[in-house]
Order: sequence, then C-alpha cells, then structure tokens
Amino acid sequence: MSVDTAKKYFRRSDDPDADLDAVIELFTDDAVLKSPREGTFRGRDEVREFYRLNAEFFDEGSHNITDYYTDNGVVVCEGTIEGRTTAGRTYEGIGLVDIMEFDEGDKISALRVYLDYSGILSEPPGDVPSFE
Repeated sequence: MSVDTAKKYFRRSDDPDADLDAVIELFTDDAVLKSPREGTFRGRDEVREFYRLNAEFFDEGSHNITDYYTDNGVVVCEGTIEGRTTAGRTYEGIGLVDIMEFDEGDKISALRVYLDYSGILSEPPGDVPSFE
C-alpha cells in the first residue's frame, strides 16, 4: 500500500494543475519533512510552507522514479528529476532519493529528500561522460 501512496504523491506533486491540498492530505498531521535546501518542517502547516517555498524556486518539474524499495513501513524512492527553476535554469537527469515513512493508515509521517542541488544550480562541464 505505501508504494501506491508514494506513487500518488509523485503524480500529485508533478501535476501543474493539482491543488496543494491534494498533496498535503497524503501527510499525517505531525509529519516531518527534511530537505537539504530548506531544512526541517514539522506538521502539516510547515509542510505546506515547504511546498510554497518550492513553488518560489521551481517553475516546473517532474520526477522519474525508477525504483521503489520497501521495508516495514518505509519506502525508498529512487530516480531523477527534470524541469526549470523560476530563474530560468533548466535541468534534467538530476539524481534523487526520497525516503518516506508511513503510519498505519498509509499516510506519510516522514519524508527525507536527498537531491543534488548543485546539479540544478550550476552548469555541468561539457566533458561529463554519459553513464547510459
């Protein structure tokens, strides 16, 4: 079940027409979200603030989650993101790992975001090899 909720989270997060409430309702009232760019957010009101700050930074974007690993109420989501910042910088293939913990009701009680923001904020050198 938790993988289904994780997939729902990414669908709603990526939908430009989605209501923020549709994302927030996936979290418990006392959820904790940790982001390397913005810090730690506790409770739904602060989680909502995280997404407001994200909207100021990211103009558009989408997740490409390739793998989900589960263990005892924890889902590790591995993939990449692509999109554009509000400053106009485009990015693609930026690696990410999101770790989600779930309560008994399949709501997200903790989300830890691991994302290489240096790949979004700086230009890669032209001679970076492809690992495809």
